[in-house]
Amino acid sequence: MVRRPSSPPRRLAIVPLLLALITLLFAGPARAQEVRWASVSVGDDHVCALDEQGRAWCFGNNHTAQLGLRTPERCGTVSESGRRDCYMTPSAAPLRAGGDTRFASVTAGRYLTCGVDAEGRGFCWGAAIGDADAYTDRCLNGTACSVRPQPLLPERRLTRVNLKARCAVDVDGAALCWGDGARAAGRMTEPWPGMASAQVDGDPEARTLCAVMRDGRAFCRGEAVFGVRGTGSADSAEAMRPVAAAERFAQVAAIGNWACGLDDAGAAHCWGAAGYGDVARDSVPRPGREQCVRWSVRTWCNLRPARVEGGQRFSGITAAVRGTLPTVYEMIGVTPGGAAYAWGGDRVLRPWHAEGRWRSAAAGDWGQCAISMDGDLFCWGSDPKGDVQGRIPHPEARAR
Repeated sequence: MVRRPSSPPRRLAIVPLLLALITLLFAGPARAQEVRWASVSVGDDHVCALDEQGRAWCFGNNHTAQLGLRTPERCGTVSESGRRDCYMTPSAAPLRAGGDTRFASVTAGRYLTCGVDAEGRGFCWGAAIGDADAYTDRCLNGTACSVRPQPLLPERRLTRVNLKARCAVDVDGAALCWGDGARAAGRMTEPWPGMASAQVDGDPEARTLCAVMRDGRAFCRGEAVFGVRGTGSADSAEAMRPVAAAERFAQVAAIGNWACGLDDAGAAHCWGAAGYGDVARDSVPRPGREQCVRWSVRTWCNLRPARVEGGQRFSGITAAVRGTLPTVYEMIGVTPGGAAYAWGGDRVLRPWHAEGRWRSAAAGDWGQCAISMDGDLFCWGSDPKGDVQGRIPHPEARAR
């Protein structure tokens, strides 16, 4: 007679159920706590960041719906002309923007936000750009705006949009740029037709625009007297000129009349003028540094790329404003190991927020932000409700 195996005791059969219940109880909060930030962009008066799921979150001013949703309205007093301005209030906490779209990149600019999804489709919300007729909402002073994402260059597939430079780059490397007075899609222009761009950055208010081509060559245009073209001379040509460097570049960052690029090895090289009228404040001679003169004011400048001192290799750089009256610019670079450094026209490194280990950094008129190696977001800027100095938690993360 074959004996059937005996069934396990009932109390032992309950053990797997208890383990499963414990897992469910603790997995939910753990997953919420693991929500991390992936990237951040800093605009003139707001900040937008992507989490690891590709969702966009924005905070700061919302006068033109640049946060991507409506916030409560506030109205000022009636002026002598009988006009009363109403505007949407700012938010100090990140708000979900862009609807259900999952983005590969996002950029915060002046009065608007744009993003590119995984399929290369561009979208913008906030102040009108592209097809202005689609921006049917009305914001501060009756400005045309849109709370919902509107297509940007729908006939093209994009790799990225840079609102600081006011340019977009498509999958073929064509760069399309616009200015404040040329926001309609039909008035966007290709500043260097026939050349395949990999990345673009610039400062339209200073008439500075730089690009890295897919073959690693860097091109710039801007005020010739400051050397921001990096050609080695103060020529007066308006067209883009190749930067006089033997290196091939992977990235370029530009602000004012100053630009820096990372070569293929991660070394930083800078050209142009990082300040204005700064000779009197800094009389230390540096290799390759000259005195550029405009309106009888002497400014240090580099007419061709000069290597940043310190021997560090960077995975990314971003341009920032260090001071005003007079305006002085700086670059922030992050190393592959997570250290961050800042430097100015003297090209001398100094530690930047050495208390953390950083994956990337971003800067704009609002302030500066960085993503830590652990995926946390930290910002240092001026929020409408007070200064922001520290960690910005993800809205869905469990409080620590």
